Amino acid sequence: MSDRRDCFRVSENEHGERATYASFPFHPGELVYTVQGEASKTRTRESIEVGPGQHVEDAYALYLNHSFAPNLRLEGRHIYALDRIEEGEELTFNYLETESEIASPFVCHDTGRTVDSEACKS
Repeated sequence: MSDRRDCFRVSENEHGERATYASFPFHPGELVYTVQGEASKTRTRESIEVGPGQHVEDAYALYLNHSFAPNLRLEGRHIYALDRIEEGEELTFNYLETESEIASPFVCHDTGRTVDSEACKS
């Protein structure tokens, strides 16, 4: 299934940021969602890089936050569960594995590491 909007619940996380949470459990390797929308050459703070020079703003994936210990992985437009994901668990992916540059650099809450375009090249 590619249109899994029913899997998302957006709420505030412990850092006061909007975040996406699983509405039901997922198994490792399970397709969680397929990023929807027209690709653009323009990178934005809200876009996901789905391929070289292809950036998509998807209202349902907008609040998938970064983690250095993510529970999701992106392959093109497909988002898969890395591990078992429980209902109510925040859904995250590692931006440095998908983005060739970071439009809005930040410091990771969990590790204190900088997430920026230089880190993408590491």
